Amino acid sequence: MQKIASWFRTHTVMSGIKSHATSFWRNHPLFGGGLAIFGLILTSGCVVFLWNLFPMAPGIKGKQVFEIEYGTSLRQIGNLLQKQGIIRSKSVFEFYIRFDPRDQMLRAGRYRVGPGMSLPEIVRQLRQGTPFQIRVTIPEGFTVREVVDLLSTKGLVDRKRFLDELKNQHLFQSILGDVPMTNGMEGYLFPDTYYFDNHSDETEIIATMLRRFKQLFMASFQNIPQDKRHDLVILASLVEKEARKAEERPVIAGVFQNRLQKGYPLQSCATVEYALGVHKERLSYKDIAVQSPFNTYLHRGLPPGPIANPGLASLKAAADPATVSYLYFVAKPDGTHVFSNTFEQHLQAQKMLERARLQELVRRN
Repeated sequence: MQKIASWFRTHTVMSGIKSHATSFWRNHPLFGGGLAIFGLILTSGCVVFLWNLFPMAPGIKGKQVFEIEYGTSLRQIGNLLQKQGIIRSKSVFEFYIRFDPRDQMLRAGRYRVGPGMSLPEIVRQLRQGTPFQIRVTIPEGFTVREVVDLLSTKGLVDRKRFLDELKNQHLFQSILGDVPMTNGMEGYLFPDTYYFDNHSDETEIIATMLRRFKQLFMASFQNIPQDKRHDLVILASLVEKEARKAEERPVIAGVFQNRLQKGYPLQSCATVEYALGVHKERLSYKDIAVQSPFNTYLHRGLPPGPIANPGLASLKAAADPATVSYLYFVAKPDGTHVFSNTFEQHLQAQKMLERARLQELVRRN
């Protein structure tokens, strides 16, 4: 009987509470609606917050240099990250930093971050504050534009700052001495494998490459007179862009040397491509008429400056060309060349290669 009485009292109380609650919601419909709206807003806010933690561009591996200068505020950092398209929301970024009490400090320095990283990954990177080394190989024959593209892709440099620093004549001559800087530092950013830390700035990276050039150049060509060294680099850059096989470098240098001695225009397709700013498999008559001091179809002698950054092998070929009688060469599909003594032989070689090219097109089709 006691159990029955207890159940009856409990049931009665619960029924009363339920009845009271029902009456409350019936009498205060706006309160219930407000709670529902509040819950919806809270849920939406959580979804938006979580969405902002995900990468801006999932799957994108490219990173860029992001620099935090001393004294930069958290809000300024968030503004820069959002402006550069690395994060979605500067507000969520700032909230995330302040919400985590472990370490609110973001350290000054240069970091590699990108839109393919999540917000937590970016924050961890910005909190490290420790330099790491990045390995980068500059291929032989890269132009300064290709060098800056590679370094910026690696996240080592800011493209605009690097290009601006390439005009720094004081830096250039402080390392290489009285060398003409006719077209920036083209020809002197030595192709090699380098290890740069992520805190290296554009000036340090350029200086490292110039010092590497000076080290190897002086070790191999210290007997070259000072006033002949720039011409050597120019000729080596032409050899680098024209040669595809190592054994042909001295021969191509010999052809150019013969044409220079006879006063013939060099007629290097590589110089036309440099003037155009693009690489082309086949140049048109319009291309070789481009108005530029680098167009060696129009102007005799060497171009006013290097057209690429030559490696040591091309520098040696330019310093010691092969003794040949050739005055012409034309490229074959495999990268080697047909060399000729006369213009008639050169035309025959061109026709032969053109026939072979057409036959190959027919065979493939």
